[in-house]
Order: sequence, then structure tokens, then C-alpha cells
Amino acid sequence: MDRGAQARLLRPGMNAVDLGAAPGGWTWQLVKRGVRVTAVDNGPMKGVLAHHPLVQHPLVQHLRQDGFKYAPRKAVDWMVCDMVEKPSRVAALIAAWFIAGWCKHSIFNLKLPMKQRVATLASVLGGIRKQLDDEGIHYRMLAKQLYHDREEVTVFLTKSKG
Repeated sequence: MDRGAQARLLRPGMNAVDLGAAPGGWTWQLVKRGVRVTAVDNGPMKGVLAHHPLVQHPLVQHLRQDGFKYAPRKAVDWMVCDMVEKPSRVAALIAAWFIAGWCKHSIFNLKLPMKQRVATLASVLGGIRKQLDDEGIHYRMLAKQLYHDREEVTVFLTKSKG
């Protein structure tokens, strides 16, 4: 996503849910852009967020609960997810959020197994596509393997106008 797209899609006043928030990297990135974040994780926030005044700031609400069981009271602009879990389980969660209409945009990480990385990625992304297509949801999905982590793929998914 280029800086222009970031500026359009990540604006102050938006709201987000960060599933698997601890230690807090995604939450920090969103809050720095003025986005109100519900950080959901069984564990404590760490690093910069654990000691930063923004933790006490009204832009961050930390809920100590399971991200797979959390459901927002109302739809949010963004859902980010960086849980250490099987890619198929994360993909099912992402699809469920989009089908339920709980978010417009998502960035999520898929932790790939040592063997069958390409096949696993094709399978889980194909599963998301099929579910969204079956529901008539128009979307754009981009996946990128960042150079510093060969066992993980970061995916951007956004609803688009038909």
C-alpha cells in the first residue's frame, strides 16, 4: 500500500480491532495515525505500549480475552490480526468478519508451516476468496511475504465497490 492509499484508508477518527494484539506493534501503528483501537489479547501489552502514555489514552482499550471469541458491538473500519495460529483458522476468522460485516479493511498475518508453505497459502487464500465470492462480497486482496520473515505472509483485504 503506497503512502497515498495509507492516508486515504488510515485516517484519524477511524476505529479498529487488533486481534492478538500483544505485544502491541499493530496497535501502536494504528494509534500513531489517530485510529481508536480495541486491542484484544489474553496476554499483556509489551514494549512501547506497556510504558507509553498512549496506553492510558482513550484511543486504546485493551481487552484480555480470546481473539477468536471476540465480536465487536458494531462494525469497525479496520481489523488487524497477528495471532500465532494455524493459517486455516486465521483465514476462517477473517472471512467470518467480512461476511458478518464487522470490518471494511483488514491486515492479517498468516504463519506458514515449514513444509507445504505455497500449497497452504494457496489453500487458505483460495478459501477466503471462495467464501467472499459465495456471499457476493466485492473485495481486493493483496499478499506479500516480507523479506525479514520467511515463515509469514502479510495480507491486505478490503471491501470494494462492485
